[in-house]
Amino acid sequence: MVLARAYIRYTRFDSKPAKHLENLLTCTDCVSLYCKVLDVIRYSLETHENRGHLKMILRFIYVSRCGLRESELLDLMPNLSSNFLTLFTEILFHHLIIKYQGGLLMFAHQQMEKAALEYCFGKEEAKLIPQYRQNLIQYFSNSLSPGKTSCRVSDELPWLLRQSQEKEELQQCLLNLCVFQRLYSRGRCPEILSYWQFVAADKNTMAQLYFNATRKMEELVGQYGGLITLERIADLYDSLGHFLKDLGQLNQAVSALQKALEIRETTLHPDHPIVARTHHILAGLYAQWGKFSTAEDFYKQALALYENEYGMDHPLVATELEALAQLYQRQDRHDQADPLKKRSVNIRKKQKSPKVTPMQTQAKTVVQRRALQLEELALGPDSPDNARILNELGVLYYLQNDFETAESFFKRALEMRESTLGPDHLDLAQSLNNLAALYNDRKQFNKAEPLYERALDIKTKYLSTNHESVASIINHLALLYRKQGKFDQALPLYKQAVEIREKTFGTYHPSVATALVNLAVLYSQQNKYADAEPMYERALKIYDESLGPQHPRVAETLRNLAVMKYELKDFEAAAKLYKKATEIKENETTYGGKALSIQSSSGESTLKI
Repeated sequence: MVLARAYIRYTRFDSKPAKHLENLLTCTDCVSLYCKVLDVIRYSLETHENRGHLKMILRFIYVSRCGLRESELLDLMPNLSSNFLTLFTEILFHHLIIKYQGGLLMFAHQQMEKAALEYCFGKEEAKLIPQYRQNLIQYFSNSLSPGKTSCRVSDELPWLLRQSQEKEELQQCLLNLCVFQRLYSRGRCPEILSYWQFVAADKNTMAQLYFNATRKMEELVGQYGGLITLERIADLYDSLGHFLKDLGQLNQAVSALQKALEIRETTLHPDHPIVARTHHILAGLYAQWGKFSTAEDFYKQALALYENEYGMDHPLVATELEALAQLYQRQDRHDQADPLKKRSVNIRKKQKSPKVTPMQTQAKTVVQRRALQLEELALGPDSPDNARILNELGVLYYLQNDFETAESFFKRALEMRESTLGPDHLDLAQSLNNLAALYNDRKQFNKAEPLYERALDIKTKYLSTNHESVASIINHLALLYRKQGKFDQALPLYKQAVEIREKTFGTYHPSVATALVNLAVLYSQQNKYADAEPMYERALKIYDESLGPQHPRVAETLRNLAVMKYELKDFEAAAKLYKKATEIKENETTYGGKALSIQSSSGESTLKI
């Protein structure tokens, strides 16, 4: 009846509505009724120029998984005009034949889908289904690339390949890491597994294939217009680690996440918050594995990094405290767990916002309250609390890439703190650091440098040179000097960074080795190879003893040392070192990666809230 009413509304100006309606009323079921309606629409809609278009559109929608966008139909049918498609979709929408969902054209319900099969692919035309499916496969395959793949491709292409029983092509599609990451990030882990089961690959084989694919993609870093970066590779290893963890493949999950951690420590900085997050995830894995000592070390490293970056009362600090407390509880170490839980509870209490009554909610919208707050902060009286809020707002706008607004808030917070707290207060260093970080990331080094220098002077007045907060600014300032070619100013800071890490972590910690490699790279850039060599060798010894002789960092350091030997014309030594590094890389069984020649931590700037 609903369909009949829609049809009557549509044909009320038709010259023969009664005849058409009489034909419809002779139908015995819903499917045949829809076929009659489609026939009438095709008769009234198609002309000589667009003959057959109606069936083609319905066929493409039928063989797709989730429906198609209008733009995709126009690409698939070059002779299809947008005017006809618009008219077609409007009429079929009013007849309850198709619907729009998520920007896609699809059949309105299951009965209509059955009608489309009967109407568009009858007994004589059933052989056309594989042909139309192949057209869609070719269309979506053309959109595949190693660097970037749309959600539409990941939704449609694997499913289409499975429907076509093309196992080899399906496996290659699944090994496109962008397709894998798109599917996994949207919670479709069971679907990925079902595809792999279809191509007859077990979990171990699947994991090894993904590691191999990631290794190959790592070799393409810098290609495809810069779409493939080391940060992107780290994200892929991170997704792979989470995926394998979900499957219970803990050993392989650890390998993937360790690789993500290694790349992030190299391309970002060992103290970057993203590195801290990776430490947290690895800690959870080791705890699940029952390796509590290793888990404890990772939790403590994550806790220290978050405290350094965000302060002692940040929610992320509370999260790490809770995780560490739970780990201690599992080991019946309640005397160590209790103070951590108490500290976490205190942080959570500070973060709780005051309750808002329904009357207050109705009086002002969230946008109005925010606008009023910003106006009061910008024009109102100076106070330390207002300065703190301005700083937090600056960080918020910075994370949204609104750099001009972020800069104005950082500057206002800096002025307010100077006027209320004085020129040497510790909070002032936070504002200086944030403003310097913004300029540094925008490559305005001449503006960032004096701000970092002043922040460092303030920090050293209140904190020891071994404090993590001081060490963070030293790292940023040293890198800033090196970017500008001010090697003489960078050198003492890189040396100081080594000393700080030695006092903080001990002489044989991997973080010390990373600082030594940074120092060696600086020496190498100045052609001071005699000074660089002992730094590389010492770092190599630390990595070998702490991480093992087959660890990727050992291979990377060997390659850096090989490059230096090559520059010194010591070709025999260079060849031996390079061969040894290559053997380590080739012997990796669960993960691998592209070695980085003369590359150190980039130390990208981070903001303080």
